[in-house]
Amino acid sequence: MPLTRFYVSGEDSTNQSLADHHRLRWPTTAGETDTVKSAIGWWLPTLGQVPTQTIDLVRIAGSAYLVDRLSGRPSAFTRRLHLTVEVADPTPWEGEAINQLAQLLFWLTGDTWDLQLIQDPTIPETSAPMASDGVDAVALLSGGLDSYLGALHLLSTLSGPPLFVGHYDTATAVRRAQNTVHGWLQEAYTPPPSYTQIEFTQVADKKESSSRSRSLLFVALGVAVAASRHASRLFVPENGFTSLNLPLHPNRAGALSTRSTHPETFYRINTLLQTLNLAVAVANPFAEHTKGEEMRLVADRHPPGGWDRVAGLTVSCSKLDGARIKGGNSTLNCGLCYACVTRRGAFIAAGVDDPTIYLSDELTGDARLELLERRYSDRAAISYATTRGIDDDAIDAGTWPPDADLDAISDLARRGLAELGKVDLA
Repeated sequence: MPLTRFYVSGEDSTNQSLADHHRLRWPTTAGETDTVKSAIGWWLPTLGQVPTQTIDLVRIAGSAYLVDRLSGRPSAFTRRLHLTVEVADPTPWEGEAINQLAQLLFWLTGDTWDLQLIQDPTIPETSAPMASDGVDAVALLSGGLDSYLGALHLLSTLSGPPLFVGHYDTATAVRRAQNTVHGWLQEAYTPPPSYTQIEFTQVADKKESSSRSRSLLFVALGVAVAASRHASRLFVPENGFTSLNLPLHPNRAGALSTRSTHPETFYRINTLLQTLNLAVAVANPFAEHTKGEEMRLVADRHPPGGWDRVAGLTVSCSKLDGARIKGGNSTLNCGLCYACVTRRGAFIAAGVDDPTIYLSDELTGDARLELLERRYSDRAAISYATTRGIDDDAIDAGTWPPDADLDAISDLARRGLAELGKVDLA
């Protein structure tokens, strides 16, 4: 397995000792270098005073995200990646923390990661003053349906509104959905909740489309914002059924992209944060619910009028490849991938009219036949799973946290499959 080497540093670093590495320079402040475009500086100066290990967590997670996108995936699937990152303080990472992070990246991406942390020779940038008003919780708001429902749920159940955080790169549809949700929340709630959108991406064209490491970057940004506002909780909303990442067919492994909120992922992230002495706990408020159940839970709390219209403008699609089809549109949910079928089943199960415009409903003739062919694998796996069910052996053989209730997981899987079965895949 060939080893690909990357070296990530601040924009002003002059360290040239690792000449055999691909060098990625992170801008000192919000801006762009020849390799990285970022709304947050190398020292996270705009977030205020945050623990050093939080700065380095964002650096490492952001670097892994860049490397993930810039490294082509071989036919053998697994890559071997060497990542060297300049950090503010390597000491907290010595021992367990660096090993925990390498294993977490392997779990998320399926790749072997060789991590090396070296002392950053640059001087810290002057940070913005620490925010005087703390918050109890921070919540990720991605532009997807689950995170939107999570925002409505948290706004109706927490004693005070959480601070919302979003990440976007080059995906136009995602940023548009985030802006739509943000604008509506500002109008619907008094006082309007705070929402911080952070851009971070590579400048060069990406070679890997899955971005399986994005979830770690998103959580790291959330942890950094939480630390800057003295928040002890970070919520990452996702329906519990999708989070299980169960294979729908014996020959089809669970999609690694959905491990972002797997119970094991949260267990590993929280273990890492504890090792780093960061007083932030990450949790999924919908861990025990299907997507339809979480939607019904939100609807029953009577959110502001128009919430269902905005739900239809969120983005759930895992493909967004509509532009490759004549007459298609890459900003529309396709309607036939696994994520879209889960979304459609949720509206049906919750008894909420679905206002989403799906590409599968917009295309006709040969164009629609092409979309059906592109989604054949997803459709066949869903049909198999809803007919045959998911074998308990697959659950027993899975990787779960020490306190996982496998009977509850099996029941959640059954309920989730029932929602998928409500959708017409033709």
